[in-house]
Amino acid sequence: MRKASVTKKAGVLLLSGLLATSLAAEAVSPLTASAKAKSKLYFSMPTDLTTMDTALITDAYADQIADNVQEGLLSRTASGQIKAGLAEKWHHSSDGKTWTFTLRKGLKWSNGDKLTAADFVYAWQRVVDPSTGSQTADKYSGVKNADEIQAGKAKATSLGVVAKNDRTLVVTLDHPMPQFELELAAPTFFAQDPKVAKQYGKKLGTASSKQVYDGPYKLVGWNGTNGSFTLLKNKYYWDKKHVKTNEISETVVKDPTAAIALYKRGKLDLVALSSQQSVTANKNRSDFKEYAGDATYYLEYNQTGKVKGLNNTKIRQALSYAINRKAIASQISGGMYTAATSLVPAGAAGKTASGEDFAKAAKKYTGKYYKYDLKKAKKLFKQGLKETGLTSLNIAVEATAESPVSKPEVDYLQQTWQQLGNIKVTEKFVPFKQRLQDQQNQNFDVMVAGWSSDYAEPTGYLTLFTNNGTNNDGRWVSKTYTDAFNRAMNQNALNQKARTKDEITAELALAKDAGASPVYWNAYPSLVNPKLKGLQNFNAGNSFYYKYAYVK
Repeated sequence: MRKASVTKKAGVLLLSGLLATSLAAEAVSPLTASAKAKSKLYFSMPTDLTTMDTALITDAYADQIADNVQEGLLSRTASGQIKAGLAEKWHHSSDGKTWTFTLRKGLKWSNGDKLTAADFVYAWQRVVDPSTGSQTADKYSGVKNADEIQAGKAKATSLGVVAKNDRTLVVTLDHPMPQFELELAAPTFFAQDPKVAKQYGKKLGTASSKQVYDGPYKLVGWNGTNGSFTLLKNKYYWDKKHVKTNEISETVVKDPTAAIALYKRGKLDLVALSSQQSVTANKNRSDFKEYAGDATYYLEYNQTGKVKGLNNTKIRQALSYAINRKAIASQISGGMYTAATSLVPAGAAGKTASGEDFAKAAKKYTGKYYKYDLKKAKKLFKQGLKETGLTSLNIAVEATAESPVSKPEVDYLQQTWQQLGNIKVTEKFVPFKQRLQDQQNQNFDVMVAGWSSDYAEPTGYLTLFTNNGTNNDGRWVSKTYTDAFNRAMNQNALNQKARTKDEITAELALAKDAGASPVYWNAYPSLVNPKLKGLQNFNAGNSFYYKYAYVK
């Protein structure tokens, strides 16, 4: 799971067929493409790279780079299903609780160090160790002793992962986990070279030279603050013969208009259209393409007591009902985004036992809570002020400065919320890195935030708001929500019908209480070089995978 900037399987053994697959946007099979690859590709990102320490990555941009310079035990096929990665084969016990992975022979890190099963043990223990401060450590919940370690009741070395020898890794789970295989293709579960990690300590991943890589590419030229760097083909990667392009140039271009200009001058092979104006101006071009979205953008309310009114359910409900989601989604995206009717976005989290898209099933219960109703909002707001003893409410709405949609979205919120009565709404725009820090430190009133999942299952999104969850930055508390989530992840993990019921129960608890307010689901309208082939895109997890990409 990754915080998004308001802009984050051959030989597979599935647990009772529960894992849904994501869709690939690229129809050409990368392994059968016959055209000769160009030696270099050019891409951009709209904000600075934050870290290459896979234990600390929380944003979609660092995640995308990590997915191209590292590889997990498992990887993905062109259709988003699990396939072999650094592990050539694997199996699990009949109860789904013991997993054994056999690594490929001769694996090496980009510095030539031998890569062994012990590197996974070290990396996983490091993530769950509270002293690391990983915000994704809760993804290990379900691995034996992970919760106890996170709570400070057990040592990290007691985590249920053991290297039997250099090539054999055994993982013990407390209970079957429907998302476990898909998680293994995500950065939080990647290996780490212990020698390098110990050498750099807290500086690990703060520059390209302070990390090593085991994926198709290695990162070079990033000093931690500069806006341009390169992905070079990794000569030690086990499958380097199938890496189509030798070099990929990445440039930070914070001005979306400038990025489009670079693309039209042939300086970029792909550019995202991130504003209503850019979509309208370019959607009739032959090189226009809409990639499937995977993110929910939502408002998080600080319920720590810092802003007294936001602890009141009726005030939060009022703020939510006052949002015309259809209008805002269309306004900021030229019609490409979709008004949210649940936390889990349509098409990104698989289907229910009956074959229905989960978001469509959830809408039957949650949709009414996300409808625009200003009259109801005003009534609730007045009642909420009375209940809290307030005569007015002053709140600041914080959003990412680099994003072209932040200003129109926050302008809309300011205008519509000020119709509620005695409320003053101020706007705050900060750099993406600061927004992440403010979120993590509860240094906000209302935060415009985004989230995408590493895997196509509702729990990848619902993990956001569990009690004491590491990404529950607003500190909303709901026993109903958390109990339902835990049931879905534990006793009902292998019962899809029961698990779906639990997941909808959690969705409904969030909607009724306005614990947070989903606003819209994204898409990725883009201009793409017609000669660019083999670029994979998944609507859950890594956005773009470069391994097979090339330009004729």
